[in-house]
Amino acid sequence: MPTQLQTLYTGRSGHLAVMAQFLHRGYNAAIPEVDRGDDIFVVRDEDGKLTRIQVKAANGRGVRRWSAAYKIPLRQLQRLHTPELYYVFAIHHGGGWNDFVIISREDLDRLRVRPGIGRVVGEHFYLRLSFSAANVLCNGYNLQPYRNNWAAWPVIQH
Repeated sequence: MPTQLQTLYTGRSGHLAVMAQFLHRGYNAAIPEVDRGDDIFVVRDEDGKLTRIQVKAANGRGVRRWSAAYKIPLRQLQRLHTPELYYVFAIHHGGGWNDFVIISREDLDRLRVRPGIGRVVGEHFYLRLSFSAANVLCNGYNLQPYRNNWAAWPVIQH
């Protein structure tokens, strides 16, 4: 079980890894000065289009199949956002941040009500993702279409 201090380091390194992905794709990325549920603001400089990002980072456990658990505040998940909020579930495995599950708040909230997708405990929704080279599963549900799906942010050549 990681210590609270280790969790902070993992979380921050996950945020920076996600920011690096957006920067590499040609988007401006910033950390809000006040954390009110958005970890990163992503801006397309050409027209100012803004995307709100919530990063959840974890260390993967396992060899041929690795998994990680994530905790999402229910209030954040159920609240409508303008512009829409996206979750990026980052997993550190095999020496790096290689896998990202990218899903809109709306899609995740819709999945949440399916039997077997995560569990609600108190004011949080808990999700366990299981990865292999070929797929991403959550209690048997295939989330592979969300794996490394940066389609909402096509590469911009400057």
